[in-house]
Amino acid sequence: MPVNTIYSILLKKENAHDDPIYCCTWAKINFSGDSAVPSKDFIVTGGLDCLVKVWTLQNDRLQLIHTLKGHRMAVVSVAVSPTAPIIASSSLDSSLIFWDLGTGKMLTEIPTGASDVWKMAFSGDGEHLCTGGHTGKVHIYGVKSGTLDKVLDTRGKFILSVACSGNSKYIATGAEDGVLCILDVTQAKVVHTVQAHTKPIRNLAFSPCNKRLATVSNDGFARLYDVASAGLQYSLNLKCWAVGICFSGDGTRIATAAADGTVRVLLTEGLIVLNTFQEHTDMVWGVNFNSNNKRLVSVSKDSCINIYECPPLPPKTEKKEATLVK
Repeated sequence: MPVNTIYSILLKKENAHDDPIYCCTWAKINFSGDSAVPSKDFIVTGGLDCLVKVWTLQNDRLQLIHTLKGHRMAVVSVAVSPTAPIIASSSLDSSLIFWDLGTGKMLTEIPTGASDVWKMAFSGDGEHLCTGGHTGKVHIYGVKSGTLDKVLDTRGKFILSVACSGNSKYIATGAEDGVLCILDVTQAKVVHTVQAHTKPIRNLAFSPCNKRLATVSNDGFARLYDVASAGLQYSLNLKCWAVGICFSGDGTRIATAAADGTVRVLLTEGLIVLNTFQEHTDMVWGVNFNSNNKRLVSVSKDSCINIYECPPLPPKTEKKEATLVK
C-alpha cells in the first residue's frame, strides 16, 4: 500500500473560534499522577478573538472544556508545559498569561510592556518560558515565580519565532530578516548566526533528539539544520508562505502549515513529501502532532480545527535517498 493512502482527515471543527485561529498545541496530561490511570488528550488554541480555548479529544470527538478570557488583543502563541498542567499564552497586547489547564483559572499575568511578545516556548524542563519580540532579545521567565530571570541578546531584528531544545541546552530564534540564531543557555550567548532565509522566519522547531532544527519562512522554504554546526541539511520549496512547522515525537516526520491552505507531512530525511492535506479554505497558521505520533492538528484563518490520521511509518519503510545540500 502506498504510504500516502494511510493519511486521512478524522474530523473538522468549524467555527471553533469566531475569528481566525493563529496557534495550537496538543498535550497529553495525567492529572492523577498514577500511571494506571489513562492520560487525556488536550488541544489548546488561540486566535484573533482574544481567546484561548481548551478542548478534549475523546472517542474521536472534540469537546470544548474551557474558554480562557484575559487577553485584550489577538492571541498569537500557546504552549503547554512539558512537566505540569500549565498553559502559557501570549498576545499582541504585550502580555503573557499562565493558566491552570485543569481548572481553566488564570495563574499569573505578566505585562511585558515595550518588550512585546510574539512567539514563546517552554524550556525542556518546564522551569522557564522563553519569548522573543521586536527588540531582538530573548526574555526568559520563571514559570513558578512569574518573574524575568534572564535576558539574552541576539543583536538582531524583530524575533518572530522561538524554540527551546528538549534538553534545555539551546534556544533558537527566527527573525524578520531571515536570520536564524542558536543560543547556548548555559553560556548565555549566541553560538551560531545564519542567514537561513531571505524573508521572515515564521516558525521553527527542535527535533526530539535535539540535534536538528527545522525552519519555515515567508520565502516559501522549509529547511532543516544541524544544531551543532548550523549547517544546512535539506531544503524544500513549498512555493508559498510557510508559517508553521513541527516534528513528530519520534522525529521521523515533520509537518508544515502554509498560506495556500495546505498541511504537508514530510519525511525528515530529505524533507520528502509523504502527504498533502487540502482541507482548509484559507491560510493554515499552526500544526502539531499528538504524543503517540498518530494524529495531527491544524488551525487556520478559516476558523476551523482539523484533526488528521497520520499513522507512524513502518519500522522498515524504504526511504528514498536524498542528497544533502552542500
